[in-house]
Amino acid sequence: MSEGTVRICCVQTESVPDDPEINFTRAKDFALEARKEGASLVAFSEQYPTGWDPHGTSFTDDGSGAICRCWSAVAKEAGIHVLGSYRKETDTLPQNVAAVFAPDGTCIAEYAKIHLFSPGGEDESFLSGEKLSIFTLGKVRFGIAICYDLRFADLFGAYARAGCDAVIVPAAWPCARLKHWNLFLHARALENQIYVVGINPAKESAGGVNCGGTTVVDPWGEAVVQAEGVGTALICTDIGSAAVRAARAAFPVRADRRDDLYSSL
Repeated sequence: MSEGTVRICCVQTESVPDDPEINFTRAKDFALEARKEGASLVAFSEQYPTGWDPHGTSFTDDGSGAICRCWSAVAKEAGIHVLGSYRKETDTLPQNVAAVFAPDGTCIAEYAKIHLFSPGGEDESFLSGEKLSIFTLGKVRFGIAICYDLRFADLFGAYARAGCDAVIVPAAWPCARLKHWNLFLHARALENQIYVVGINPAKESAGGVNCGGTTVVDPWGEAVVQAEGVGTALICTDIGSAAVRAARAAFPVRADRRDDLYSSL
């Protein structure tokens, strides 16, 4: 790993539905393996503790409950940062949240999904978030988005303008639209000249609706690492802000934007 880069590992696996105990036991093993690979961060897919369900509002957590304590324990035992997820309690509906836990177990960042998947009715059971979430590891600045957010270019542009070098996207993207997943991962990276890290569940059962596709795309829109096949995988790569700066210097497309016109066109 070169100076100024951060090694991240992405976990592609299938969650056991509504069984956080089993899923966290597996998460601990993945996090320990990521540590052996020299990773500073290991990231899991959307709603990993329970499996994604647009109407699933069980196992909610106020940020200090059992689910968050389990993520904290995974980070502490492995001694690395962990990006996990939970269903956060609010005064009304829960929020679909991705959070980052530091090696000491503290939560250093959390993002509530802004764009809820209305075609599946997620907007009926969850409350939308309204804020970006940014954290820094070493010299690399990361943003967080979740699944359906990937279809909305403005969010990724906002992260790029906020100085992010990479956006991590835990997801539960279905097999039926996997071509869209690949298209958007590459497009969001290329148009913003950032890294985009997409983590999607594996397909390990006959009835599984997800087909992997976990991929890290660089600022040139090229996949630098991708899980092979649809099954369980742990993929790791190094991300550095120098690569982002180099891409933007070599092809300064951002300087040609006309933000002064777009709102009035």
